[in-house]
Amino acid sequence: MKYAFLLSGDLPEIAFGEIRYLFGPAELDIRVAVAEAIDSLFPRLALSHEVIELITVCEWHELEEVFANMSLPPQPLCVRVKKVKPVSIKSHELERKLGAVLWRRGAKISVSSPRSIVKVYLAEKAYVGLLCHVTDTKQFEERHPNRRPYFRPGVILPRLSRALVNIAIGSGLLLDPMCGTGGFLMEAGLMNLDYIGVEAFEEIARGCALNLRHYGLHASVLCGDARKLPLKDESVDGITTDFPYLQSSKSYGTLEDLYRNSLPEFSRVLKKGCRAVLVSNLDVEDMISEHFKILDIFRYRVHGSLTRRIYVCKKC
Repeated sequence: MKYAFLLSGDLPEIAFGEIRYLFGPAELDIRVAVAEAIDSLFPRLALSHEVIELITVCEWHELEEVFANMSLPPQPLCVRVKKVKPVSIKSHELERKLGAVLWRRGAKISVSSPRSIVKVYLAEKAYVGLLCHVTDTKQFEERHPNRRPYFRPGVILPRLSRALVNIAIGSGLLLDPMCGTGGFLMEAGLMNLDYIGVEAFEEIARGCALNLRHYGLHASVLCGDARKLPLKDESVDGITTDFPYLQSSKSYGTLEDLYRNSLPEFSRVLKKGCRAVLVSNLDVEDMISEHFKILDIFRYRVHGSLTRRIYVCKKC
């Protein structure tokens, strides 16, 4: 089945990456992604606002003809238009016009309580389909870092954390070898993925376990060193981790030492053909390339002086 995904405008490149790595090859039209997909995975989505079961893709001027010939759902429906591309056309006027076409054909129209919603996304092309999923964004606010029992500043927010987990792994066991307060692990657990975290600082490891239990999840956290992971070779199906930003730490020494010695460990424990998503504030492409094939590099600005790089890597 083919679907169209309305992507977040905040991190559109990462949002499109989430679709590609979770579902496979996809096409992009501004902020509309089209892909063959499995609808049971839609609740995992983080950076797509909503999803429609695609009926057709057409030119804008062909919309009335499409609505004059499309199959009608038996239940009461309404038409909703979303402009992805800035245009002079007014959404509510087009909704009325297309709704009238369906009404004249005998469709049951209900603006206040529709059972089906026919959505139209206006990008370079027009995408017509039935709304089948709306992402619950309130859940991410409920898991905001300052609402967790154990808090440390500077962590990645839940919505992006979930997207990066989706980019890293479809199923299996996820490892975060520097798990901190557990943001990646929480999202993995809430998506019913298996997970394990490693954290160098005992206090933070305990805090991570506290956070996981707070959300009803198993506290699968070890106190250990990312440079000497207590795991077997090729034992995990995906990795997500956020490298520390300080130039040195009591646990890891210099950042260069951490990268030089942890990357081969990540490669050792990751299964062949699987992905690691590594977040850093540094340009470490050369070091990563010694151990992985880099598939994508995403960037996003945290604040004026901090830009995070997201390396999507594959063990070949």
